[in-house]
Amino acid sequence: MVNCSKCGTKNEDDAAFCTKCGVSLHSDIGSTIEQHAKQFAQDMEQVGKKVGDQMAQAAKKVHETTQKEARQFEHRMDRVNRHAENWYNKTFGPFGPLLESFIFLIVFRVAIMVMELPNVDAPDVHIIATILLPYILPLFALTLLSNYTQYLSKKFFKIKVFSPLLYAIFFVLLFWIVSKILYDASTQFTIIDLRTAALSLENSLPTVFVFVLLIGYVILVLSLPRDQKEKP
Repeated sequence: MVNCSKCGTKNEDDAAFCTKCGVSLHSDIGSTIEQHAKQFAQDMEQVGKKVGDQMAQAAKKVHETTQKEARQFEHRMDRVNRHAENWYNKTFGPFGPLLESFIFLIVFRVAIMVMELPNVDAPDVHIIATILLPYILPLFALTLLSNYTQYLSKKFFKIKVFSPLLYAIFFVLLFWIVSKILYDASTQFTIIDLRTAALSLENSLPTVFVFVLLIGYVILVLSLPRDQKEKP
């Protein structure tokens, strides 16, 4: 028998409520279960917070380690590139840009020779080689202009000041040669769109010159403080 905690009436052992006042006979058990559930929820919340903090710390540590390794790798690659550049400059000196231009000339000429080989599957390749062949020497001259501008601008500050102008001239001449190649291709293949593209590119040469010139001088101004720091 179970006594009611409110009125004292005796009830059956399996009774859930008092037969007289209707009070729950298992309220203590329900309260205990509710308390255990709240405590469990609090414990799980603390565990989740602790796990989240540990994961955040681990992610932060991984991020810092990755950044550190990336900086170290960048410094190592920078040292390797500087060492290779110094070796190249010491070995070839002012002939280095000329050597680079000759390498370009040889590779370009070999590519054209391969294109000139008989090819049944692609007969138009031979025509493309014929179009490109007259522009080998102008492109070789452009590579000389670009390579020596880069080389001399590192050696002499006066050349570096005028390097954006030289690069602007380089891009204008390069785009002009490309427009001529497109025009010749339009004539050989009778494609009107190529001729239109060639004329559009040729008309945009003054805009290209001004744009490259402005961008070059902006980059030059921004790089001056860094160059002064790197000087011994």
